[in-house]
Amino acid sequence: MTPQDQQQIQSVGAEQIREQDKIHLVLSYLGILSLIPLLTVKDSAYVQYHAKQGLVLNLVVGVGLVVLGLIPIVGLLGCLLGPALLVVDIIGIMKALKGERWQIPVITDLAAKF
Repeated sequence: MTPQDQQQIQSVGAEQIREQDKIHLVLSYLGILSLIPLLTVKDSAYVQYHAKQGLVLNLVVGVGLVVLGLIPIVGLLGCLLGPALLVVDIIGIMKALKGERWQIPVITDLAAKF
């Protein structure tokens, strides 16, 4: 198999990622920093997709953490939600850099309306 064949195989199931978009894809899943690619990268629907998804994910889970923190006994669940958000953010970054559009169950639907 030639290198050209391998390159074609890699681009069949994944989006093409430009070098300048890689840092924006990482920022997409870092909380409020997802506003940077959302507002600055207008020419890439792929970066916009991940920026919207990352922003909605962090907002929904962030609001959930605040609400759970207000309830005394249930607030202990917030201790599990923080590390879970970190894991989901890392998975999102990895999939974005691979060129995959990851469908997070409720979050993707909310982000599509955004």
